[in-house]
Amino acid sequence: MTTEQATVEARNWLAATAAPGRQWLLLAAACQALDTAFTVVQWAGLAWVARDVLDGSRPSLPGSGLLLGGGLLSAGAAWSTTRFQAAGRRRIAEAVRRRLVRGLLPRGRRQVDPDPATAAIATVESTDDIADFHAQALPQRMSAPVSMALILATTAMVQWPAAVILLLASLLIPLNLRLAGLFAKEGADVRMAASTRLAAVVLDSFRGMPTLRNLGALARRRTELAGAADDLNATTLAVVRRASLSGSVMEVVITFSIAANATYVGLALLGYVHVGVGMTLFRGLLVLLICPMYFQPMRAMAAAFHSGERALSAVPAVSGLMVEPSAAAESVPPSAESVTVALDNVRVHFPAAEKPTLQEVNLTIGPGTWTAVAGPSGAGKTTLLSLIAGVRPPTRGTVQWSTSSGTSSPRLGGCAWIGQQTVLLPGSVGDNITVGRPDASPTEILQAVAAAGLGDVIARLPQGLDTPLGEGGAGLSTGEARRIAIARAFLSEAGLWVLDEPTAHLDPDTEAQLIVALRNATRGRTVVVATHSVALARSADVLFAIDDGTVQQAREAART
Repeated sequence: MTTEQATVEARNWLAATAAPGRQWLLLAAACQALDTAFTVVQWAGLAWVARDVLDGSRPSLPGSGLLLGGGLLSAGAAWSTTRFQAAGRRRIAEAVRRRLVRGLLPRGRRQVDPDPATAAIATVESTDDIADFHAQALPQRMSAPVSMALILATTAMVQWPAAVILLLASLLIPLNLRLAGLFAKEGADVRMAASTRLAAVVLDSFRGMPTLRNLGALARRRTELAGAADDLNATTLAVVRRASLSGSVMEVVITFSIAANATYVGLALLGYVHVGVGMTLFRGLLVLLICPMYFQPMRAMAAAFHSGERALSAVPAVSGLMVEPSAAAESVPPSAESVTVALDNVRVHFPAAEKPTLQEVNLTIGPGTWTAVAGPSGAGKTTLLSLIAGVRPPTRGTVQWSTSSGTSSPRLGGCAWIGQQTVLLPGSVGDNITVGRPDASPTEILQAVAAAGLGDVIARLPQGLDTPLGEGGAGLSTGEARRIAIARAFLSEAGLWVLDEPTAHLDPDTEAQLIVALRNATRGRTVVVATHSVALARSADVLFAIDDGTVQQAREAART
């Protein structure tokens, strides 16, 4: 695909994202046009009142009425424009973020997980760039011709030579808008790259902080972070300079036009120029008041060029993350039946990897059994679990779930997943337990608490299940947080549990207690657990080992 074709596709994609908020933005455009009309009425009233005052008489009632009424109506139209723009912007941003979330969450198509920095920039900053552009550009694009035609027609009726000056000046504006667009595009691309780099450095720093500290590499990482921040500052200032330069060119044209009209009005009032209809004080004041309004839509459209190029630079990152799920990959409620899992000739080969992560994997996991998967870090344990859970499709081969109801491919949401880290959301303990089933009854919640061995923990909390947790789960230990994860999984009533290092980083006593809680909570369910823990491996019914991409049954293990 050529660069020109890619740009056209990006512009078409960007235009399509405006659909959710288009109705509100069209209302904003109508209000902007009304604002212009009411402002013209207001300035006519002001010119009328000013003429009366300069003539030494009292302001007339019609002039005062036009000034007051036009001002109130203009303020109302401007307020409505802002509200409609905000509503349209919000709906566009929400629609884009919903599609992004569907693309970022595992849906069965994606072979490689998205880069966290790119995903963060796309979700937070790039989405706002797209919504801001539409909220700014679409109303301006619809209302600008109407507003400018209205002002030009009014000026022509009052004093047609002034309208000719405005028309001649406006012929230079499109060239300036194109210049603004070229400057904005170059700067927006560079700034997007700098933002992504800074986000990547920050995310990597937080994820690897313990390792960096142990290696004594904090000073080096601090230097990299400062360098990335300086690059972003430099590119941002460059964008500002380009915008100022292109804006200055436009201001020169606008200032010249207004000055030419002011000169014409002054000379006509002094009697040195006799072009057009006879110049009066009212006509001259009205022309001087409404001429600057003629260029206001052009200023707004020039600003929209800059926001448009920022939005266009964001399109590849945002659209690339929007992987639409297939029907088979959609999330479904879990089944309470115990599941048999069968992998047949499964192979997983990531595009950037030299060799397959998993190859020729053939195994069957019986219903209601505990199966442990052991192996060194990076051997493919988590990849195997993601295949079983339906998070990722195999490059080749099949993965099947079987129950008494029949056989199917893994379905997202059809099993319970517990990982190394338990995400605790701001809210109460009860809210965190029922995050997957907010409609769970008090009896079901208490059953989940008992199954996870959380009874003693809840009893010591000041407000029991209603005890609030801070962001990140302040007030609970790692083991207690894992028990909340077990209670969540128990509430899901899933017949298949997939556990990724559920006892990692726990002391032996806490680990032993957690294993007991897991065994109690999963009675009659099929459990697949990846672990480095000898104690957890010994508690399994079957143990598989991963080595060099192959999976072999290590032993039949007796339950402890």
